[in-house]
Amino acid sequence: MNDERQQKYRRAREVLADAGWLFDDFVNAEMRRVLTSDPDDMTTRELAYNRARVATEVKAGLAGLVEEYEADLQLKERRDHLKESLHARRT
Repeated sequence: MNDERQQKYRRAREVLADAGWLFDDFVNAEMRRVLTSDPDDMTTRELAYNRARVATEVKAGLAGLVEEYEADLQLKERRDHLKESLHARRT
């Protein structure tokens, strides 16, 4: 795995661990703004909804980076283990 990808993984994991709750609180606050705003005030409702959507997408993107990196790491470990077991059988 290259260093840049590993660094992105570490940063994403740290953000989710330290501030993942912040995304959820922000989304909840924005959705509350949507629900409590005047139904005729479409600008406020649309802005709040879009902010909530973007925050949800950012959190999902970070989680996706973490999951993908960890899955690739597990796959690499399995391949290495398989190679070792095949090599051990041949000798």
